[in-house]
Amino acid sequence: MAGHILLAEDDKALSALMQDFFRAAGVAVTPAYDGEQALVLAQAQPFDLLVLDVMMPHLNGLEVCEAVRQESDVPVIFVTALGQEGDTLAGFCAGADDYITKPFSFPVLVAKAQALMRRARGLRLGASELGYANILMDTASGTVTVDGNPVNLRPKEAKILELLLREQGRTVSRDLLIERVWGTDFDGDERMIDRHIASLRKALGTASQHIRAVYGKGYRLGGST
Repeated sequence: MAGHILLAEDDKALSALMQDFFRAAGVAVTPAYDGEQALVLAQAQPFDLLVLDVMMPHLNGLEVCEAVRQESDVPVIFVTALGQEGDTLAGFCAGADDYITKPFSFPVLVAKAQALMRRARGLRLGASELGYANILMDTASGTVTVDGNPVNLRPKEAKILELLLREQGRTVSRDLLIERVWGTDFDGDERMIDRHIASLRKALGTASQHIRAVYGKGYRLGGST
C-alpha cells in the first residue's frame, strides 16, 4: 500500500465512500467513527496521514489534532462542513496541513492526501535516501530495506529499483531501463528486462505489489492503475 491513513469520520456512509476511493488509489485506511477512538488509534500506531472530520462525538477534530501535535508532526487534513473563514483559521491553528469543506471531490481529497504523504516522506529521508511506501534505499551505502528488513539485490536489480524510485509515479520505458541500467553493454531483448524485474519483485516480497507493468510501455513504481 502507498501509505496508511487514519480516517476519522462519524458519518459511516461517507466514511465508506472515502475508504473506497483511498483504497482504489492503493492507500491503506484505518477508520474511526468518533474523536476519542481516533485519538487512541493515532497514539497507538504510526500513520502517514490523518484525515479528520471536525464535528465528531466525544472529541472534535480540533481537539484530536491538538493532542496529536504534542507528540507528532504527521500530516493532517480536516474534512468538514464548517466553511467559514474563522473555522478554517481554527483548523490551521490547531495544526492542520490542509482544510477541505464539504461537499468535496473525492479524487481531489485523495490527490491532496498523496501529495502531503509524499512531502512528509521526502522530509524524513536523508540526502542519499530514496523511498516509496515501505521500501527504502540508501544510494550511498547501497542498502535496501522493506519494512526495515534488509533486502539483498543483485547490482542490476538495485539499479532498476533506484531508477523506479527516482521516477516513482511515472512510467519508465524499457528503452530508458536499457540506457540507465545496461548502457552500451546491453546484448539481449525485452525478455531480459522482464526477467530482471521478476527477480527484483521476488526479492522485494510483499513490496513487489508497488511495481506495475504498463502494457506496451514499461514499468512504474506506484501511481494509479
